[in-house]
Amino acid sequence: MPEKLQFRISSAIKDVIGRDLITDDFVAIFELVKNSFDAFSENIIIRLDLEKGSGGKIYVVDDGKGMSRNDILGKWLFLGFSAKKDGTEDETKRTYAGYKGVGRFSCDRLGKTLKMQSKTKSDSIIHCLDINWEDFEENSKDEFIEIDVNYSESKSFSLPLGLLVNNSGVVLEISNLRDELSWNRDKLLRLKRSLEKLIDPVPDVETSKKIQIECKREKDNDMAAVTKAQEKENEAITVNGFIENTIFQVLENKTTVLRAKITRKNKLQVELIDRGVFIYKTEEDINDSYPQLINSGFYAELLFLNASAKVTFARRMGLPSVRYGSLFLIRNGFRVFPIGEEGNDYWGFDRRKQQGYARYLGSRDLLGFVKVQGGEDKFREASSRNQGLIRTQAAIELSDCVKRCIIKFEAYVTDITWKDKLDKDNSVFERMGLDSNRLRIIQLIEKLSKSKNIKVLDFNHDLVSILSEKAKEFEPSLKNLKNIASSINDKKLIKQIVLAEKALLKAKQAEYEAQKAADQEKKARKKAEDIAKTAAAKAKKAVKEKNKIEDAYKEEKKRNLFLTGSNSRDKDLLEGFMHQIVLYASHSKLSLQNILKSPPRFEKMTGENLRKLLEELLETTEKIVSTSRFAISANFRLDSSMITEDFNSFLYEYLKKIAVGRNSRIDINPKIEEKKFELRFNPIEMGMVLENFISNAIKARASNITFTSTLKSKILKLVIEDDGKGLDNGITEKERIFEKGFTRTSGSGLGLYFCKKRVENLGGELKLSELQPKRGTSFTMRVVKQ
Repeated sequence: MPEKLQFRISSAIKDVIGRDLITDDFVAIFELVKNSFDAFSENIIIRLDLEKGSGGKIYVVDDGKGMSRNDILGKWLFLGFSAKKDGTEDETKRTYAGYKGVGRFSCDRLGKTLKMQSKTKSDSIIHCLDINWEDFEENSKDEFIEIDVNYSESKSFSLPLGLLVNNSGVVLEISNLRDELSWNRDKLLRLKRSLEKLIDPVPDVETSKKIQIECKREKDNDMAAVTKAQEKENEAITVNGFIENTIFQVLENKTTVLRAKITRKNKLQVELIDRGVFIYKTEEDINDSYPQLINSGFYAELLFLNASAKVTFARRMGLPSVRYGSLFLIRNGFRVFPIGEEGNDYWGFDRRKQQGYARYLGSRDLLGFVKVQGGEDKFREASSRNQGLIRTQAAIELSDCVKRCIIKFEAYVTDITWKDKLDKDNSVFERMGLDSNRLRIIQLIEKLSKSKNIKVLDFNHDLVSILSEKAKEFEPSLKNLKNIASSINDKKLIKQIVLAEKALLKAKQAEYEAQKAADQEKKARKKAEDIAKTAAAKAKKAVKEKNKIEDAYKEEKKRNLFLTGSNSRDKDLLEGFMHQIVLYASHSKLSLQNILKSPPRFEKMTGENLRKLLEELLETTEKIVSTSRFAISANFRLDSSMITEDFNSFLYEYLKKIAVGRNSRIDINPKIEEKKFELRFNPIEMGMVLENFISNAIKARASNITFTSTLKSKILKLVIEDDGKGLDNGITEKERIFEKGFTRTSGSGLGLYFCKKRVENLGGELKLSELQPKRGTSFTMRVVKQ
């Protein structure tokens, strides 16, 4: 008969399942707060008494359900037992933040002694437990169960001034702190930030709790921090106060956000919002892909941090976003540590980004959280509190689902917003409304709508609609829009496309007629030149008919004087400019003829349509005027409306040779970068832009206007600054000066509007400079090298 033996438990087990597992002070406090949450606490106070001579104490006080004497004996003092895991914690079917039954040993990590006071609503007394953790450390040969802890009862809680417990709750008083000197202000601020990341940023009713930190020693420092922050108009970073995880709400209207959830119908629903503007919403079936995530309450919120969002984050949080973390995991209402911490690549973002820096998002680009609900059988947190989740099948599916969301996010961020090099500094959506970016968005929606597994539930109909007829993206976008309309059976969009195709056909016909007229004029002019050449040749040979031939020659020469009378101009160059002028004039002529041919049509024109027509005629007239200036001074061929040249040279030549010569009332100072910046642009339109700024400066009684260009990272920045009277102080929203029709002078209100549009047609941007001069106005234009 074999002899039966039993394990003995050394007192050293306390360290094995305590300090050896819980290796971080912040994690220790996390565990205690999680226990308070699991006890239905609504309010939790973490008080740190760290004044000199106090010995150092940490209080964790909650108003949860508390523990009776039987709870203390049967649960709290029962090593390794978890009533939450056992199902005997309470009668409700709920998930818990803690499961392991070792969180109580967090107290040992923080301090050498513990006094616990507890009361339930049905108790009339307070249950007290006093533990000296060093008693377990004297001799490892001592049996763990043989070491006594002191139990007593009291009629009331023993608390320092300012702390209160009402009907029920638990008070943990941790004293003789193991590393008292480490609890400086910096560590307390890091504790507060860590607790902010611990709690659910989008809580439901069950997980909505209040956590407060109190530290009397830091109150004066907090007041100083508030004063300093107010002076700099920043957020104050303080130790004392409630823990709030609001950074996601602050950032969501300033950057790109993807929200994903698994619905009750087992669909993965994805919604994309860019700087407060809705882009699209889709759904797809996940029954076969992620069976373990069904009924898990999966919800993810991903934020792309562009340069503007990172600045906002640093100002709000007092540290760079990369030091705060990236994508956190929240299980059962509480964060799983250390997933999402700086340097932690649990989701594999950084490994993936190494394969393609410009194609993939890494932890530095992202901030967000993933939420799931589930027991230990699905989402099992490692006993060592710095290892995250154990890789169960549910955890593997969770990682894959997050990766799927990231790929959807990248399809917008890297393929659309990253393509616009000037967008990274913007906290507003404005540049995404440019036709070039709208085309990319349209193409993304088209790709989604044609997918067999994805259903497009909705999209932004203002963005995914007919582009401007003048945009070069107009014609190719129609095919993309037609595919979208067909895939989702959008009858309204189909009608818009039909009208747009008719407008395109009409525009092409008008362009053909204008080109035809210009070609005829060119042909006639060439014929006249040939006659002149023939006449000149005959004049040289026909000596006998000298007087007669000379008279004919002089008459012919009068007709061709503009082309042959200037030795400084190349006839072919002038011919290019004349051709362009005729092309512009022919276009205007055809527009007016079409209106005048049908008087009823003219009479029926609405105010808006008439205004649009007049605006087009005004713009064309300005182009003709601008082209004529080039014809006098320009030194490049203009075979078409677009040229590819060094933009810096163009700026300098125009300002020095054309603008200076015709603007004697103002000193024009070009300070142009000498480095070459090749760009495809319309010189006529760019000349109009420059002239508009000079004209506005003259109207503002400026004596000087300076054009300063600098080149950095393939981006040309041109600052235009005058010393005039500046903007009208009555304009509260300064950016409104670029709106069509907005004016505070006798002008049309179209000049700056046209300037902005022309710069945007180059893929650039035009804004008021952030720093304005004491006298005058400053604008900043930025263009990306193509």
